[in-house]
Amino acid sequence: MQDYLAEPKTSDVRKAFMCAVFAALLTAVGYFTIAWADDKAINERERLQLIKMTNSFVTIYSQNRKAGSTVPATFRRLGIEHFSNSGLSGDDQENTSVTVPGRPGLELGLTAQTLHQEDMIEHFVNNPSAPPIHEHKFEGGRLIGRTVVPSVANTASCVSCHNNLLEEEVYQLGDVMGAYIVERDLTSNLIADIKYSGMWFVSSLLILWLLGSRERNHNINALRLESRVHIEKMKNEAEAKEKFLLSHDSLTGLPNRKLFNDYLSDALERDQNENLNAALIDLDEFKSVNDTMGHAAGDALLVEVAARLNECLRDVNGIVARLGGDEFAIVWDAECRLGEPDALAQRILNAMAKPMEFEKWQVAPKCSIGIATWANIHSNTQADFLKSADAALYVAKGRGKNTYQLFDRAIDASIIRQNKIAARLPLSIHEGELRIVMQPKVLLHDGSFKGFETLSRWRLNGEDISPEEFVAVAENTGSIRELDLRVMHEAASFSTKLEQETGVAVPVAVNLSANTFRSGSLLEDIQDVLWETGLRPDRLTIEVTETAAIENWKLVQDVLNRLREIGVRAALDDFGTGYSSLAYLLRMKFDEIKIDREFVRDIKPDNDNHKLLQHIAEMAESLGVELVIEGIETEQQVELIRGSAHRIGQGYYFSRPLELDDARDYLSNTISDRPSDISSSA
Repeated sequence: MQDYLAEPKTSDVRKAFMCAVFAALLTAVGYFTIAWADDKAINERERLQLIKMTNSFVTIYSQNRKAGSTVPATFRRLGIEHFSNSGLSGDDQENTSVTVPGRPGLELGLTAQTLHQEDMIEHFVNNPSAPPIHEHKFEGGRLIGRTVVPSVANTASCVSCHNNLLEEEVYQLGDVMGAYIVERDLTSNLIADIKYSGMWFVSSLLILWLLGSRERNHNINALRLESRVHIEKMKNEAEAKEKFLLSHDSLTGLPNRKLFNDYLSDALERDQNENLNAALIDLDEFKSVNDTMGHAAGDALLVEVAARLNECLRDVNGIVARLGGDEFAIVWDAECRLGEPDALAQRILNAMAKPMEFEKWQVAPKCSIGIATWANIHSNTQADFLKSADAALYVAKGRGKNTYQLFDRAIDASIIRQNKIAARLPLSIHEGELRIVMQPKVLLHDGSFKGFETLSRWRLNGEDISPEEFVAVAENTGSIRELDLRVMHEAASFSTKLEQETGVAVPVAVNLSANTFRSGSLLEDIQDVLWETGLRPDRLTIEVTETAAIENWKLVQDVLNRLREIGVRAALDDFGTGYSSLAYLLRMKFDEIKIDREFVRDIKPDNDNHKLLQHIAEMAESLGVELVIEGIETEQQVELIRGSAHRIGQGYYFSRPLELDDARDYLSNTISDRPSDISSSA
């Protein structure tokens, strides 16, 4: 919010001005009404007073004249008017007139001049006790104030005077002979009132506008102050929210990785840190919850897990954090029995075992826990502390999940070994210290050569490192892509050279890791290998493990389909050991299926392994897919799985993995022993 939001709008200013005008107008109208009413009342009183004075003059004059003497009515009127005018100022004399019209035909000298005057006189004749008439009218462009009072024969002399003049008995004592009419021009009074009302309006408007402006400015300042306070409040709330989001997970409200690391760093700087423990917690099968129930269920599960972890740590001095995804972490001091690593880990497992309901689903969260104690690690760095907990977590998952593992010396030795392997592996790949060996594949019905599977070997400081070990390290350190491409390049070079030497087709199979498929340039990298080595695409088979294919099936499918377009073959390795799905098998259209050695190890006539292998073989052959059976070690196994003429075998019964020179000799011997079964390269 900006300061200008507190400024008054134009419409508000206009509205305030109109209110001031309206208020000033009301006061001006009130002033005019009061002033005009006062003027009317004063004029009415003055006109009545004038009539009373003139009436008194007539009475007194009548009482003082000699008996029998008469005064002409016209003279009387002149005397009345002279007396009336003598008490008025110059302006009032000019603006005031007094007339005494009589009843038509009766009053002498002056009669009513208008029908209106006649009606008023007749009104008093009919109602002698009627009150005076006051009226104000615009006549001839002037505002006339008029007061009319009946002229009553109050004295005998007045009656006799009029009757003598009329020569008959017309009037009696108390009769209405006419009316006193006093008229005054009030135009100047009206103009003066209007002028002063206008002056009142202007002064009131100025005063009200000044007061309104003062109040408006006060309100504006108050609004500005309120706006600034609101802005500061919003800013503080936004900063607090930003700080919270920077240090906390938005979904669960737990501290995030940054706050966790800061807390751990502060805890390690304390003197008493021997009992400090760190635990990494990873939910088991969380991906399946998202896949089967949806991400909303996954989010609800994470929130519930966070709440349960907080509850488990309630009586322990520590912190729970979400590091990302389904990974949580705890740091705490084992100051009491409840804080012992075993006790806390078991409490967490028990808490996770309680089912959680989400809509129509019921989920029982499970987790694997790796715990490290600061006093038990041979390092003084925070990173190594967490690596120790992570190593323990890895062991816990390897033990079957839903369990916990404390970091110990064996795990420590394993970490040291993995660190040594990880430190040397990239350089060994680059400098060609890793070598390849070839294990032959043969047709089961006659033992004829069908190609080689390429395997990698590495000798570090005089020790042979197993492929399972250094491949896992390569996957964890990001070196697997270079390793896979290096093995493929050497295998392709060997196949091309051997084919040129013998004139025999030498197909080679190379296993690619799931991480290698995530490389956006894998297709181009394989094409580069084919171009650089001259290997025909149909001589190369890319082997993909079942787990890698299913976890990344869209990516794997896209890459294999494009490779198939240029002639490269695809094989599904270790079939039956992962999450086998015929739907994936049909979608990816593999050229080969490799049956894992677990099916062959305990095979006996008509046992479950034998029956299952036969069904798999029939399915593969019905789909037109070649079947490669691994791990064959005895002649009996060969007899049980021989089957059709297209089944391929691989194992120690035929040959162990061979060094390249031995593989070359193996192929030469195979050619010399069974020349008719070997097909030349096209």
